[in-house]
Amino acid sequence: MFNVGGGFAGVEHPDAQNLPARPSLGSLIEQIATRDNRLPRPAADTAPRLPLPAITQHLAGAGLTLVEAEVTAQHTTMAERRAWLSIPVFARPSGLPYHQQMELLEKAYALTRPDDVTVTSWLVVIARCDGAPA
Repeated sequence: MFNVGGGFAGVEHPDAQNLPARPSLGSLIEQIATRDNRLPRPAADTAPRLPLPAITQHLAGAGLTLVEAEVTAQHTTMAERRAWLSIPVFARPSGLPYHQQMELLEKAYALTRPDDVTVTSWLVVIARCDGAPA
């Protein structure tokens, strides 16, 4: 069992569509980095990087069979999202020193309300080894 971010998989949970439109903490970081640090704006991804058919092919190549896939929603507050984005491996934008990433995170976070809820979509995938009982 593993999960793939909704943006990578090209999926979105219905809960994500039912929230008021507001920029994500990640998109605010990108905007501020572009404005203040003169970093290029990230290219818009038009196609998912890892859709379910590609996942299924990768699994088959590794001797695994897809058992089930489901789109789930993770509801978090901006404060929780801030904590997640402060973990070095998840800090944005990549390529900057950690202290600069944290400065950008704080500037972006100041534009939000800590209790605002965000929804992150995930594609949850369950696979089994070929020949293993279901």
